[in-house]
Amino acid sequence: MSAPTYNDANVMLQLARWGSEAGLQDAYSFLWSDEFEEDFEAFEKKYPWGTQERKYAMVICGWYESLAALWVNGLLNEKLISDWVAVAMVWDRIKNYALGIRERTGEPKIYEHFEALAKVSAA
Repeated sequence: MSAPTYNDANVMLQLARWGSEAGLQDAYSFLWSDEFEEDFEAFEKKYPWGTQERKYAMVICGWYESLAALWVNGLLNEKLISDWVAVAMVWDRIKNYALGIRERTGEPKIYEHFEALAKVSAA
């Protein structure tokens, strides 16, 4: 694995800024709270479309999918990612939501990069 570059660091800082602007910290607070429903059906009932909690789940999945898409395409260093965020830990907590959305929409590509990066990160 190659060493991270200054370009990787720049991309990382841009992702951090975007995450902050998107409310990622508030979304993390929800994700790790007792209010988060790991069961997809329970989540769907408790947090329908339009609720802030649903938006939090979408922010997390969207941010990690973007991060992972950069990694999949060789635009962000894997070591830097693993030193920066706990992808597998976040995926383990939100995967039922992500996979539930994938199944509900019938779109197999939804959050596929997030899932792939989580698998590599867990190894």
